[in-house]
Amino acid sequence: MRRARTLGLTGVLPLYLTVATAAGFVDYRVRPLPDYGHAEYVPTVLDRTAPAPARYRVLGPHVYDALTRWTDLDPRDGWLVFRWLCLVGALLAGHLYLRTWFATGAAVAGCLLAIVLLPLTYTNGWAHPDHLLELALFTLACACVARGWSLAFVAVLALSALNRETSAFLLPLFFLAGPVTRQRVVWSLAAVAVWGAVYLGLRWHLGWVSYDPWQAVQNIRYLGSWPVERDLYYRLFPWFFVLLVAPALVLVARTWAIQPRFNRIAAGLVTPVVLVVGFLFSSVIEPRVFTPVIPLVVPGVLFALFCQHDQNVML
Repeated sequence: MRRARTLGLTGVLPLYLTVATAAGFVDYRVRPLPDYGHAEYVPTVLDRTAPAPARYRVLGPHVYDALTRWTDLDPRDGWLVFRWLCLVGALLAGHLYLRTWFATGAAVAGCLLAIVLLPLTYTNGWAHPDHLLELALFTLACACVARGWSLAFVAVLALSALNRETSAFLLPLFFLAGPVTRQRVVWSLAAVAVWGAVYLGLRWHLGWVSYDPWQAVQNIRYLGSWPVERDLYYRLFPWFFVLLVAPALVLVARTWAIQPRFNRIAAGLVTPVVLVVGFLFSSVIEPRVFTPVIPLVVPGVLFALFCQHDQNVML
């Protein structure tokens, strides 16, 4: 009997392209105001009139604008292509990330899990240009941390900081995911300096605009099934972030003994920080703000599913 040939990335790429297309279709069709992002939001970022914090999330709008100009696409078609490319990028970054530990089959399973969970972040909100790009960049940065690519991590971190402030959660992941050596401390300080330079540089260059980020009181009201006059499905939107993360964390907790250090830091430390900060300073009725938890918990889920009986797995 002929032995099956092991699939590489090229073998599964058509599947990833199809999955990205399916996720993109849902992204565009399920949202209210599907064209608001490119028609109303992006122009305010480009002309520097957007309120904070949108004013400082510049990467997505500028990439979309450059893509549309370069391809001469209609604004809506360019928007669809831009978001599709972000999804493809997220899947490719996820494949690189999960292949750090797993064979192709398990890596593909993890990428599919990420995309299956992603629609939980589509609910109750129009499409932001930074959302799917955040998934791609955050996942790529996690891959760099997992593989020990410090210089590449700092470069991806800078891009992520141009996209969303949630890139700050990558800093403790990088510092704690491996042994705390002198070299790691130096690279961590460099990463903090780069992130801080981007954060402050954007506010200096585009002008400081203050805003009140405190959302805890309103979020408690959201979790109390507000507004009562809406249907049950709508009232459950604020709880979707729990569905996004809780089952995964349960699997990681039940297999804690076999989880590598990276997963313990990502799922056990950084994810709770993301959840707490998100609850205090973001609106939970838009679960998209918790998108970073997807790449943080997926490796732990795969270890729980595929490695719990393998005593030879490298910890």
